[in-house]
Amino acid sequence: MSEISNPDPSTPGGLRIGTLEREQAATALAAHFAAGRLDTDEFDSRVRQAYLAKTAADLAPLFADLPGEQRFGTEVEYEPEPSRRDPGREAAALRTLLFVIAVLAAVLWVFVVRVPPLVFLPIIWLVLARHHLGRRSCRAW
Repeated sequence: MSEISNPDPSTPGGLRIGTLEREQAATALAAHFAAGRLDTDEFDSRVRQAYLAKTAADLAPLFADLPGEQRFGTEVEYEPEPSRRDPGREAAALRTLLFVIAVLAAVLWVFVVRVPPLVFLPIIWLVLARHHLGRRSCRAW
């Protein structure tokens, strides 16, 4: 077998292949080996070259003298997964964040002003009450 070439990417088969295509080529070669079309040394050599192949054109010479049409390196369209955002979970995270910010602001108020944060107490009480009532399925708020 000849050395693996570096074909022009603009030609058919010039696109790079991945592990899947290399595995498919090795499996096809194994089928030809099992059918007695390849001896052990030739099979080993071709499988080694299949795993070293970078493009579909690199795989073509491995099957040139074998029956059947072998196609590797077909383009696969990938679609991104849809976003799995949960608005309820985001709202709960936002409420928790606001609660933590309110508590930190109250603590900072005490250290800076040295006066109890009486202004924050009703706000904290409302947040806690709503959070507590929300757990009991009271969604009237």
